[in-house]
Amino acid sequence: MSKNEQMVGISRRTLVKIYRDRFSGAGCRRFSLPFTLRSAAAAVQQASEKVVWGACSVNCGSRCALRLHVKDNEVTWVETDNTGNDEYGNHQVRACLRGRSIRRRINHPDRLNYPMKRVGKRGEGKFERISWDEALDTIASSLKKPSNNMAMRLYIFSTLQGSLAAI
Repeated sequence: MSKNEQMVGISRRTLVKIYRDRFSGAGCRRFSLPFTLRSAAAAVQQASEKVVWGACSVNCGSRCALRLHVKDNEVTWVETDNTGNDEYGNHQVRACLRGRSIRRRINHPDRLNYPMKRVGKRGEGKFERISWDEALDTIASSLKKPSNNMAMRLYIFSTLQGSLAAI
């Protein structure tokens, strides 16, 4: 035995055996990993979770399809379209990371879930809740306000952007 082995109290061969056992398949049985069949089955059996289809709306215009996992009226997980065959000519438009993180925008506590109308001066921050019909009527009347045809041409209604523009 060399002087270094006597000081440490473990031989090089023993150290290699420990690492081999620890990181081989036999050594991994000692650890509980989240990739086991039991944890996968438990994740599938969540009772009140449902999957609904949605579309990405993060300013790129592609409107990629999203599968939203909803539990107790709150989005818990977002995944992209993984249905069908992903083949040439029939590709799947999969959402980017911004689209996959849309859960944060949907569940944010400051998000407006109903229309509001300003009641004070601009910049005061005073708003009141209004109905959807009143909001649509207000928008329609403001779009009709321009008196000449040139002003109406300034409005741009853009559709089919991003990956949908190739259709």
